Amino acid sequence: MENVKLNTGSYLIEQLNTSQKNDNVFECLSCGACSSSCSWFEGEGGPVPRQIIKMASLGLDDLLIESGMLWDCLLCNRCTQNCPMGITMGNVVRKGRSHPKAGKLISKDIQNGIKTRLTTGDVNGLTREEFIETIEWMSEEFADETGDPDATIPYDQKGAEFLYLPNPRELGINLLHLTAMAKLFWMSDQSWTMSSRHTDVTNWGYFVSDDEIARKMALMVIEPAEKLGIKTLVLSECGHGYHVLKVLAEKLIGRKPEFEVLSMPEFVLKFVKQGKIKLDKNAHPYPVAYHDPCNLGRKSGLYDAPRELLALCCKEVVELVPNRENAICCGGGGGMLQDSKSKPKRMITGKAKADQIIASGVQNLAAPCLSCHRQLGEISNHFKLGVKVYTVAEIASSSLILPGDKKMV
Repeated sequence: MENVKLNTGSYLIEQLNTSQKNDNVFECLSCGACSSSCSWFEGEGGPVPRQIIKMASLGLDDLLIESGMLWDCLLCNRCTQNCPMGITMGNVVRKGRSHPKAGKLISKDIQNGIKTRLTTGDVNGLTREEFIETIEWMSEEFADETGDPDATIPYDQKGAEFLYLPNPRELGINLLHLTAMAKLFWMSDQSWTMSSRHTDVTNWGYFVSDDEIARKMALMVIEPAEKLGIKTLVLSECGHGYHVLKVLAEKLIGRKPEFEVLSMPEFVLKFVKQGKIKLDKNAHPYPVAYHDPCNLGRKSGLYDAPRELLALCCKEVVELVPNRENAICCGGGGGMLQDSKSKPKRMITGKAKADQIIASGVQNLAAPCLSCHRQLGEISNHFKLGVKVYTVAEIASSSLILPGDKKMV
């Protein structure tokens, strides 16, 4: 590539180096620290971070797009941790994905999901009527399960303190997770609600780096929440959903939302500390390893609350090594998991995580992200690890203690 001339008219060169750090690709030292940090680098195929930076800085737009590396990148930003120049790979790759010619490589699943979400409000196409029907029969079951005839799963309640925004899987293939979250709200004794106007924490506009789509999807959540007059939006365990609504929302919509944003583990921990929610640490008398989702941890700085909550629910929290800022991606980030044809690749991208889990010696693993939860479960099956995977809030819900010291099952 030494003899390639700089293409000063390239889209990428115009988009990059707009800030002192983050996208300063011209300052790359070609040291290879990024590549050595990539969890896919030694696997078959996959992106080479240093090549992405060099192609972008030389204006080799077409070559970079056709290489497929922009869409293979997990957007995990692990390579960024060791970059001496502070280049944030996620920013560079997302600007590459925004290239007019890059759209042709977006998976059909993501294209269809975006279209469905913008049309119906839910990436799986769940209509408002279907949402209401689902929640109402779940409420009947919920009252029976809790033994409290007044226990419900409320929706569209104006003036409630908290609004719960679910993951689409909770209204489709994982209704038990939604019931588990409802138990936590019920035990907190706080006024809460769901909304029939927004039922989806995901934002696939972030994956395709289309800020206008991401803005529309963010407003589909923010505006109905503000109309309900809630004070806090509690998000289902979703890494990129948290990153978009907690960190990026103000920039996307041009103003600060009129409410606070918390992840479900943060909400639960808050009311455990207030004595409202009581947990039985003996409910899980074995060690549980904690996985740091890239979007929650490295990108959004949420490290302590999920660990602190997990420690109240099990014998011991085991740290995977490395962790926190240097944690290894589950292998399903960057939109990879949303592509139904990606599993062969995801098992390559997940190999580093599998090795890390094996090294920990644990048989139970928790992650506060339903996407990570799915990917880690598939890794466990593929590599025959025999590891059970949970979400952090799911473990908290199964550790609940009812008044009178009766354990909730």
